[in-house]
Amino acid sequence: MNIHKTRLLLIFMLVGALMLAACGKEEKSSDKQEDTKVTTNNNEQENNNTSNSENIGETTAPPIQEAKNIPANEKKALLAAFDQHVKTFNQKDLDGYMSTISKNPTSFKLDEERDYIKNIFETTDIQINPQNVIIIDYKDNEANIFTEMKTIVSEAGSKKKVEQLSRQINTFKKEDGQWKLNATFAMETK
Repeated sequence: MNIHKTRLLLIFMLVGALMLAACGKEEKSSDKQEDTKVTTNNNEQENNNTSNSENIGETTAPPIQEAKNIPANEKKALLAAFDQHVKTFNQKDLDGYMSTISKNPTSFKLDEERDYIKNIFETTDIQINPQNVIIIDYKDNEANIFTEMKTIVSEAGSKKKVEQLSRQINTFKKEDGQWKLNATFAMETK
């Protein structure tokens, strides 16, 4: 599935969840307390199950590590390019956002991306907040940046917000000496 379709699916899921939440009745505080008790009990059960599964021999994924071969100046430039990409998105600066993207992206089409992002900016209040930003692979003209991206979205003018956490790999390539976003691959986590 290309990134445009993935992003569109993610936004539709978020907006759909928002719409469902808007249609529901407000919970009473006693219901919230009961939900908290249920969540606490479920977390205790999950912790017990985790201990049991570790005894059976299941392993966890190794931690994500930073590439060892990144020159300091390139690391600084890559992180600045990534920060600019996020900043222009959060400011709903369409031209600024598009200037952070490769002229020849590999996981989406440039004109479709512009139309898609313009629509998102016009119809939603959205913020992205990167967490755990790590350059996991580096070559002279290409690098992959891993991040956990927290997305907070609501319909324009609505007070109800939906939060989503995804794990992403953003591929940046150098064009005319500047790092530009070339591809994004996301996986929903929470």
